[in-house]
Amino acid sequence: MIPRTSEVNHIHIRSVLFSSIVNVGDTDEHTAFSRALAIQKYEPEFNPTLANLLDFPKYQIFTMARPPTIPPNEVDMESYHDPAFIKVNSIDILGISTAAMLHIGGIQNIDLESRVKHVRDYRTNPDPKNLSIVPLAPVSRNHREPKGREE
Repeated sequence: MIPRTSEVNHIHIRSVLFSSIVNVGDTDEHTAFSRALAIQKYEPEFNPTLANLLDFPKYQIFTMARPPTIPPNEVDMESYHDPAFIKVNSIDILGISTAAMLHIGGIQNIDLESRVKHVRDYRTNPDPKNLSIVPLAPVSRNHREPKGREE
């Protein structure tokens, strides 16, 4: 890798989270790994007993073997690299999250992995057009038919 100077006039990033990195300059190697349980509940209250039961190995996504890397297709292209500088005027990013990277410069090796299991506990389906969202609890345990529909 040819070392170069990275010059950035302005970077605005609102948030960098969960094993993510912002790097200006050359890097030999970068590895980041993140695993997360994203739990969205109808009643947003923290239950420490339930939290202690959450165990990453219980979810298949965290124990599955990583799929093999597919080599990129070769592309015929012609480019010019200024041997001395990488110049960037302005970057504006809302967020970088979960083993992601903003890198301005050269990099030899990079290995990023993120595994997220989303768990949603709704009393009713918030999107009736999307049947893949299934409520985990009924709306009411004492369900009664509306008046006029009883047999």
